[in-house]
Amino acid sequence: MRKFSLVFAFFMALASGVLAAVAELDSDLMQAVEDTNKSLSSNLLLKNATASLTDVRELDAMFAEIEGYYVAKGDAVDAVELSRKSRALAAEIQKSVQASEFDHAVSLSSELSRTCKTCHNFYKKS
Repeated sequence: MRKFSLVFAFFMALASGVLAAVAELDSDLMQAVEDTNKSLSSNLLLKNATASLTDVRELDAMFAEIEGYYVAKGDAVDAVELSRKSRALAAEIQKSVQASEFDHAVSLSSELSRTCKTCHNFYKKS
């Protein structure tokens, strides 16, 4: 019986950790994504490589967190795929900025914004 209690306690702790991770995606993170995305767009138009690279790296980290949230949540295949697409776009933007291809980076940034909007259409709460 003691062994069962220990196993049960382990799985309960694991489950509460997953639930805590799921609960951590909040409006502050999404607002940070929006603000950073606006900053990126502005910095790309100004051809400020240093600030653009900072923004795109921050976005990638935030999209990784969002992806992890939806993977843990389950039953959100579209959100996982859109998060991964956003990370891929962020990587392409980074490459474009490093190559001083700002016009291409601006185009990719617009696609990134549309990807965010698509996800919001599915998952954003009113």
